[in-house]
Amino acid sequence: MTESAPPTYSQDTWSWFVGDTGGYLLDFEEDMYTFQVGAKSPWSVAGWSVALFGEVGWTENHDINNINLPGDEDSDMDIVPLTFNVKFEHLISGGLSAYIGGGLGAAYCDAEIDSLSGNDDSADDWVFSAQAFAGLAYHVNPAFEIFAGARWIYFDDPGFAGASLGSDCLIEGGLRFHF
Repeated sequence: MTESAPPTYSQDTWSWFVGDTGGYLLDFEEDMYTFQVGAKSPWSVAGWSVALFGEVGWTENHDINNINLPGDEDSDMDIVPLTFNVKFEHLISGGLSAYIGGGLGAAYCDAEIDSLSGNDDSADDWVFSAQAFAGLAYHVNPAFEIFAGARWIYFDDPGFAGASLGSDCLIEGGLRFHF
């Protein structure tokens, strides 16, 4: 079996990537999926390479107790966060690297509220969101990596029906294609 060369972390140009993640929000008890588009920069900070990327995600929350909406079990909320992120990555050994980072953005919240009084309603709002993340990545070859990590995600409260989101922890795995 031939071992692939480790990724090159010192570069003179920008290189692009796209990626997907899937994970589980621990407090919401829901799946979350994201799509990333970004670039690895030629910059380095104390031996950590720097990448910048935009990300769009999606999760649905069915648990009324977690989002504090007045209603029954049929109420739910779609949450679509959009963030701009910075990621720092450091080669550990071979193709294995560690990464940390964070991002700021906004999340679109769309709720379908089935109230006990029979007055069904819908509401939506844009709220501030932020995240911090860390994990490990394995570069299978220079064009493909797999990774696993955790995120702390914060959502500001939407301005309808007393909804409250707060923060959650996401355990995730994903892949990125570099070109």
